[in-house]
Amino acid sequence: MMLVRLAVLSLRVEFLEGDLCPFVHGEKSLTSEISLQASFLRKINRTGQRDSNETLSEHVDGTEASSSPETQQQHYARSHGRAGSEPTEQLLSSIPPHLRSHHRPPQSPPRFRRNVSDANSHLPGALERPFLLHHQSDEHSDLVESRGLSVLYSPSEADLDLVFIHGLGGSSLKTWSFARQTKNFWPLWLSQDPEFVATRILTFGYNADFRGPSTILNITDFAKDLVSRMLTFEEETTDGSKIRMGQRPILFVVHSMGGLVAKKAYILGKQDPMCSQVFEQVRGIVFLATPHGGASDAKLLNSILEASPFSTSRKEYIAQLEPTSHMLQDINDQFSRICGELALVSFYETLRTVFARGVKKIIVERASAILGYPQEHSSPLVADHHSICKFASDSDENYICVKGVLKMVRSKIDFATRLSIAPLAAQASRSSVSIRSGQGGADERRTGAAEMMKELQEVLGISFSSESELNARKAQKMEGSCQWLPRKQSFQDWFECPGTNTPIFMLTGAPAAGKSTLASHIIEWIRDVSSDTTCQYFFFISDHQVKRTVSYCLRMIAFQLAVRYEAVREALFKLRDETNATFERQSFKDVWEKIFQGIVLRIPFKEDLYWVLDALDESDSPSSLCDLLVRSRPMTPIKILITSRENRDVSNFLYNAKDQVIHEALTPTDTYQDIKDCVTTTIQANLPQDGESRNEVIDQILSKANGSFLWVRLTLDTIRDSWHTQEDIRKALRDIPEGMEPLYAGMLGHIIHQNPSKRAIAREILTWIVCSYRPLGLLELQAALAPAFGEFLSLEDTITQICGHFVRVTDRKVTLVHATGRHFLLNQSNGFIDRYEGHQKLALACLRYLSDDKWRHIFALGSRHPRTTKSMHSSGHNDDHPLLTYATEHWAYHVKNAVCNSDELWGALDTFFHGYVLVWIHGIAVSSSLQTLIRTAQDLRYFCHRHARLRADNAGPPISLKTHDTQWLRSWATDLIRIVRKFGRALLQNPLSIYRLVPVFCPSESQIGTVYGRNLDFGVSVAGIRSSSWDDCMARVSGIEDETISRVLSTESNFVTLVSTRGKAIIWSCETCAELRNIYHNEYTTHMAINKLGTMLATAGVRTVRVWELSSGKEIFGFPLNSEAKTMTITFGQSDGSLIMGREDFSVQTYDISSGLITSIFWTRPRQHADMNGPRYMTISPDLTKMAVAERGKPVFIWDLELSQDQQPWRCVRHTDRLRSVHEQEAWTASEVVCWHPDGTSIFILYQGSGIVHWNFTEDYQKEYSHIQGREMVLSKDGNFLLTSDPSGTLYVWALPRFNLIYKLFYEDIVRDIAFSPDGQRIYDSRGAICNVWEPDVLIRQDDSERNDVSSNHESAAESSILSDPVTYISQNDGTVSQITALVCDSQDRYYCCGRDDGSVAIHSIKDGTRVRKVYNHSSTASIIALEWSKAGQFIVSGDDAGRIVCKRLESKSQGIWAVFPVLDIRFKDLARQFVFHPTGGSLLISTESSDLLWTIRGKTKKETTRKTWPASTGRRWTLCSDDANRLLWIDPYKIITFGWEDLEQQYSQSSTPTPTVVEAKSELEAARPQLHRTPSSGAESVRCIGMTRNGQHLVTEIVPTASLASLAARNLRVQHVPAFSTTAAQKPTAVVQRVVALPDLAQQASRLLGIFNDRILFLDTTFWVCTWELTGLIPAMKRHFFLPRDWITPTSLQLVTYNEHGTVLCPRNGEVAIVKNGIKT
Repeated sequence: MMLVRLAVLSLRVEFLEGDLCPFVHGEKSLTSEISLQASFLRKINRTGQRDSNETLSEHVDGTEASSSPETQQQHYARSHGRAGSEPTEQLLSSIPPHLRSHHRPPQSPPRFRRNVSDANSHLPGALERPFLLHHQSDEHSDLVESRGLSVLYSPSEADLDLVFIHGLGGSSLKTWSFARQTKNFWPLWLSQDPEFVATRILTFGYNADFRGPSTILNITDFAKDLVSRMLTFEEETTDGSKIRMGQRPILFVVHSMGGLVAKKAYILGKQDPMCSQVFEQVRGIVFLATPHGGASDAKLLNSILEASPFSTSRKEYIAQLEPTSHMLQDINDQFSRICGELALVSFYETLRTVFARGVKKIIVERASAILGYPQEHSSPLVADHHSICKFASDSDENYICVKGVLKMVRSKIDFATRLSIAPLAAQASRSSVSIRSGQGGADERRTGAAEMMKELQEVLGISFSSESELNARKAQKMEGSCQWLPRKQSFQDWFECPGTNTPIFMLTGAPAAGKSTLASHIIEWIRDVSSDTTCQYFFFISDHQVKRTVSYCLRMIAFQLAVRYEAVREALFKLRDETNATFERQSFKDVWEKIFQGIVLRIPFKEDLYWVLDALDESDSPSSLCDLLVRSRPMTPIKILITSRENRDVSNFLYNAKDQVIHEALTPTDTYQDIKDCVTTTIQANLPQDGESRNEVIDQILSKANGSFLWVRLTLDTIRDSWHTQEDIRKALRDIPEGMEPLYAGMLGHIIHQNPSKRAIAREILTWIVCSYRPLGLLELQAALAPAFGEFLSLEDTITQICGHFVRVTDRKVTLVHATGRHFLLNQSNGFIDRYEGHQKLALACLRYLSDDKWRHIFALGSRHPRTTKSMHSSGHNDDHPLLTYATEHWAYHVKNAVCNSDELWGALDTFFHGYVLVWIHGIAVSSSLQTLIRTAQDLRYFCHRHARLRADNAGPPISLKTHDTQWLRSWATDLIRIVRKFGRALLQNPLSIYRLVPVFCPSESQIGTVYGRNLDFGVSVAGIRSSSWDDCMARVSGIEDETISRVLSTESNFVTLVSTRGKAIIWSCETCAELRNIYHNEYTTHMAINKLGTMLATAGVRTVRVWELSSGKEIFGFPLNSEAKTMTITFGQSDGSLIMGREDFSVQTYDISSGLITSIFWTRPRQHADMNGPRYMTISPDLTKMAVAERGKPVFIWDLELSQDQQPWRCVRHTDRLRSVHEQEAWTASEVVCWHPDGTSIFILYQGSGIVHWNFTEDYQKEYSHIQGREMVLSKDGNFLLTSDPSGTLYVWALPRFNLIYKLFYEDIVRDIAFSPDGQRIYDSRGAICNVWEPDVLIRQDDSERNDVSSNHESAAESSILSDPVTYISQNDGTVSQITALVCDSQDRYYCCGRDDGSVAIHSIKDGTRVRKVYNHSSTASIIALEWSKAGQFIVSGDDAGRIVCKRLESKSQGIWAVFPVLDIRFKDLARQFVFHPTGGSLLISTESSDLLWTIRGKTKKETTRKTWPASTGRRWTLCSDDANRLLWIDPYKIITFGWEDLEQQYSQSSTPTPTVVEAKSELEAARPQLHRTPSSGAESVRCIGMTRNGQHLVTEIVPTASLASLAARNLRVQHVPAFSTTAAQKPTAVVQRVVALPDLAQQASRLLGIFNDRILFLDTTFWVCTWELTGLIPAMKRHFFLPRDWITPTSLQLVTYNEHGTVLCPRNGEVAIVKNGIKT
């Protein structure tokens, strides 16, 4: 037993501290290690005793432990060439007493004494026991170990907390002490440095001793311990106050496993709202040999512990250090997503650790010790795993290096604190922190800065780090390489080029010649020689469907500019605030126009800007980007460096822009020295010490390299395994071919000749990598391969071993070694991977992965935590289900590109859509990524299109060719688009509504309605809508009654209609089609224009021009015109400070809008002839350099505004006109409309009754399309679609450039004007006083990022998305359908009655909406504006907008049969606002604006009995008194008054304002009238709606401005008690004061009060959900029941939404009434 104890003691000593050091991997097997232990035990048995401090390490080394610490220190110093030193007494005096030995007093008092909170010393389980090691016997040892947080040094005014965290087997002090003597505790040396004198120094200790008994503790437990102690930590100062963690910035210094503990603690702290404030202060982490990627020896260590005879056992936290550990992978994945603001430094060991005789090992390899993150700084230290955190003296080179890095990080922290004040966090006031005024602490400023970064990412749609791409390329660069480029004269000419033009340096070269590495070097070089704020960059990646787009490139450049420059940031946020614009889905042309032309190019930066764009050839549109860059005219010079392979696009660009481009072709000579250095370094590091052999290998490789770095690297990888004998090396060199294609072929041959099992795995891996939408993570790929191959021990190792060097793993992302590898593997000649079969394989895998019942439960949990789920999806990774995000977002991408006649694929699609599609939509809604549905719809359409082409191309198909019905899949594609448009907002608010609500609101013949809407057992049902298919009409809005809308324009967030005769423009919301504000020009207005940013509107009248702010409707500029010549066209100039106008006198005038002065004038006709017949049409080109003029009886002319006025303009003479005689040519065919193509090189001319001519005037080429007969014409902003209207009102949409008809809309009314929305997905047309809003599905097309090489290169963007025959739509609401203008329900839930704009009043069944009886008609030119049905159903009364009131008596003869009898038919000067029937039906109250009338309507005598006239507008509404049938309640914004039914005399009143008011009756005359509470705003407010509880005790009123009764204006809602009034008629009026409660919270959420249902307030919220609000209980509870679909929502329909006491809700929609049953009963 004694021997065993001695052995245990020997294992418990401190030499093992340092994570896995004593155990060998590779060189020694597990058996060898156990043999060493057995030998050690035998030695103990022989000697009978052993020094308790002897270690296993000393035994196997054959040396004894030094007897004195000094000897150890001197030995270490000698071995490292350094001398030792001791800490000073002054340092020791700063150490708190409780950490010193108990028997020795401190040498001098600490800076101040403090007590650590008890909460920091007691935690549950093994972590709660305070741990104090016995003090050392050495007389210089003055520190004791402790667990938890301990303060070692605390200045009086600290500004930084430096926290040291040890690793596995370590301790809070000895880990950081040379020779494990605490007198050498180096962190205290820092306090002697002036830069750290104000730094508080702490240590964190935890139970990481792996030699003890079994424990369940793991890294997460240690991290939770750290989080808890930081949260509860308090230090008491000398004045009694307490300092907590999180009051100043925090910097972690961590060793080995301590780095994993710190990372996990940071993750936990950021996720927990209670801890986030503390961890917001963590500014950086300095890692010392931390195994981020795991340590290969961890598994071995646990095995030895389990097999050890010393009763040690396996430890979970050791297992978590294994490279394959899921915990380790989770920590890395989570940390990578939240560490973007941290300063990160990683030191790695370079010396092997000695732990057995002749056995040395690098414990944590460099690859594992480096994170590879964008902001990380990594550096080696000349040390092993032990000594990397221990320094012999303050002159130790390693100490100096570490201290220097700490200083650097500290300076970054200080700079970040200052930066958080200005400029970035100057915007934090948006997050309720007033940074501009200096309010808020550093943590608030930093939080504001972080929020600002997130805002920028959301606005610009940035989801990937640019720094990670830069670092990945920098990592491939050897030290000292790439220096040749900055020395070239051509480069220096570009870099130093003066002027304000945009010089471009184009570096072209062969594939894999090192262009990307050169680009990364130039970025760093520019940052070194200039300010780091002036270089923006982007790396195109061909196999990443987002990073290959020009749009994302421009957005990333804009993001980098906005981060650095406040002016850019301010302008972006202002644009977002004013227009609601985000740019993720916008085309690159829109991004360039709005962000760069509208903002960036207009800003005068203080220094030149430098942009570096790498791999232009891998972008989706190289020529378009080059064209934008060349044509830019910035205020500040922008110098652009582009790298690319030289293809056709690049060659054309170099030729056309040779005056603006400096071209440098990369040659093998340029890179020869860099390649030679690379080869030499690699060979010297791996070959035996044979100089002749090394030189031979180097020479042979260089002779074949031909300037290709990739070839060199793959060659070295290929022959690396042959470096055993000279002959092996020579044979390998002989077999290596020259050139990439032969090399790839050899690599593929190696894969093919593997055994079948390995070959199958390799093929599957390569198929996933080659065909994936984006690079996959290791966990994603592992999950994808699991169904076929199960769990991999180490997928990364498997990839390395069997994939023939085609694949590399970087930062846990799996990618091909080069873009050329993808082209090779997909080459049909080698047949290894078939493109279409590969995509089919991925499509099937994703569909089967998603077709699982478990996802519904998982997504339901996600609905409760939408932020977490959204974050998971945005990061592209889910820890528990790695493949979920990829499969959810990209399965349809693989379907689109798969084999389209596969039974297996069609079967999987059928299973998915008939069982799991709603669950999939649920998951997408939870992640807030509804655009995925649009992309999926487009991909499915393309798949069906390919299937149709396949059938067409195989007329009389062979037996093997199977065809499938694609119509159901096309219908699903349509449904997905409609779901986003119609229910998108509702899904985001309540993802679970996809199951209960969405299917019932879909048309009955839609796929989702057919499959999921008919058998729902949830009770909610919708009736009354006759259309069984989707409606393309989203809304119909009207401006001024009987006034024609002459113009319509649109931005992303608003559209504007103009009534020229009134000079009135109305601004509408694109989202809700609600009227927002009116603009009055106050004269006849002919034209209007919107600036490129969509923030300003210009209107041109006869005499004046005015400029308005769209967001507010305020006039910001205005000036008179210089003549009475009519304005023919108007547009904003290059800057928003000018307007360009074409006038009827043939002049083109440019006005400065601030001064109203003409800055230039250009005559398109000699001035002396300007008074002749004016032009018929004028329009300016998109680039504002040319004007097209169409004259009467003349051809169309185009004038160049940049040339002199005596130029010869271009002239378009149609081919048919050229054939006329000279006499006939005097009258040319009249042109109606002229439209410019966005590229500015061609125009479209619509000729009266004879078609359209497309004229490219630069080449004088024209093509005529005589089959197009139009009256109006407009081109979409991107030039993909042309919209025309014919004289009958039919709309046509044509896909350009081939003029394919894709959409036809029949609508019987003349079109006045037409317009596209900026994205080209919506159509506006004005017809009379109506503006229609159309959203045809056919206009939805793929974004830039979704187009790929499967489509034909000859198809335009528009044509490639048109996947079926032309769609013909016949509008059900073409202006002939009368609209509902009044609506009321019966009390039995059987019928409803509606009045229409044709004067009709009809009764309908509430079961299905069918009309039961037309009751009567007013005039056909009148609209019903008020309608009421008596409770007993006997009477109906209506009033129209001509003042006519009609009342009828009804008798129901049988089911559906009604008899109608006349009662009243009268006219009033005032219009009826409200009708109220007596409960018995014998009396009728008619209320107008100025009077109230009582009529007796029962019996033969119908007469007016009482009339009351009021002196002013009262804003009143009437309702019945619940406790007395003979009384009425008058409710206005200020009081409630009771009146008698018989004589309409006032009886009692009470205040209805939130502030109680006493109203006294001063005379009998006053008592006979309502005692109005007069205020300065009397009459300015009105009661719009009233609701009363069933017991009549509570009343809810909605108060709105009188002028906004018909709009969604600001409102307030009130709840008040209604007293039980006395029935004694003789009682005189008395003052009644009751409490009135305002509901501001509810008013903010409500858009319209509907009433009270089951004693709950019923209302529409601001997102148009039908909601209830509980009145009972202390805390009001709001509940959403169902939503109104988007196409039901119009200003008119929202005013008419009503309900009955059975819970049925009715909403007018396009002349029908939608009936929702059982929606609010629950």
